[in-house]
Amino acid sequence: MYHKISSNTYRDYLTVTKEDLEEQFLFLSQQGYTPLLLSDLVKHVRSGNPLPRKPVLITFDDGYRDNYTTMYPVLKKYGLKANIFLVPAFLEQGETPQDNYLQLSDLHSMDPNLIEYGLHSYDHKSYKQLTLEEIEQDINKCRQYLQERKIAYQDCLAYPYGAFPKRHPVKRRQFLNTLSGNGIILAFRIGNRLNALPLRRSLVIQRLDIRGDEPFELFKRKLQKGKKLMPF
Repeated sequence: MYHKISSNTYRDYLTVTKEDLEEQFLFLSQQGYTPLLLSDLVKHVRSGNPLPRKPVLITFDDGYRDNYTTMYPVLKKYGLKANIFLVPAFLEQGETPQDNYLQLSDLHSMDPNLIEYGLHSYDHKSYKQLTLEEIEQDINKCRQYLQERKIAYQDCLAYPYGAFPKRHPVKRRQFLNTLSGNGIILAFRIGNRLNALPLRRSLVIQRLDIRGDEPFELFKRKLQKGKKLMPF
């Protein structure tokens, strides 16, 4: 799970430098990882067919413009694929020159064989704070916005802030039923653990948080072991 990619040396917890991204993407390529698109994982869940050897799903949240200007060329260089979870309210801001979010023309310019799009709420409100009816309305608003602008997307959702009702069994069941009842096939949290295959918990898929303020050795350790053997 990535967010921003800087074209200079700036880094923070949400921002990975282009240089570090190149090192990480080269590692994935050299170690024989097979990059997946969201549609590949959807087919796996629906059909039960096995995934290819060493599958990895590379995701970017929020739809920052550097995903197109900086990340996309690096992705093509190393022959990988990635998925961007979009926030329509941020895309609207992206149409102003001073803003940092993707523009609609960027979305249409990227090769659909290399980049797919998923949902990340309409305006980045935490689903843990919304009612079930508000969540349903939010999903529908996301779809309507993308459909009207002819942006192809997968019925896959990344929870804003990774937040959903984790600890209350009844609320959690109602929440997940609302997602599946509204056609969401895959949904992603954070969690920082590896997902066992075949993938069975398709609405609480965990992702590794790739931070710009962490060393390359920690990136490798997360990728290979997940949270259970991380030193914190």
